[in-house]
Amino acid sequence: MKPQQVLCAQCGNLRKIILSECPFCGETKTLDALQSQKLTYVINLEINMPTVEEAMDRFQDHLDVIKGKGIRMIKVIHGHGSSGSGGKIRQAFRQAMDYGLWGESITEVYYGEVLSNHHPEFKNLLERYPSIKQSITKDMQGNPGITLLIMDKNH
Repeated sequence: MKPQQVLCAQCGNLRKIILSECPFCGETKTLDALQSQKLTYVINLEINMPTVEEAMDRFQDHLDVIKGKGIRMIKVIHGHGSSGSGGKIRQAFRQAMDYGLWGESITEVYYGEVLSNHHPEFKNLLERYPSIKQSITKDMQGNPGITLLIMDKNH
């Protein structure tokens, strides 16, 4: 049985409920379900240099924890790979997205390369979800090391 986890109010990472502060940023506050609905949830698959399997398990663990919390947007950091040609985690994650591995929870997938003002997919995204614009940070724009996920409202 996994220890119960909560979302950090500062960085959005998971932490064990028994910890008094977030091991990633030191924040002591956690998010309740209403607050989490407004959050761009961040999942960093690169922390501690995991194997591909560990990174994919980490993603699934995060999906399990946020289920029912109303989170609609997830920023996944999978990296671009140290060679610059696309790392193994990035390739595996994108392949899973392309094949719809989590299709019951994820309704839309936007790779970092399309998250720029001149890209038609990005313009279409903003037309459908205008409030997302304020959540797209500069580090996301055109970044092949991230993926933006729009979650099903019932997830």
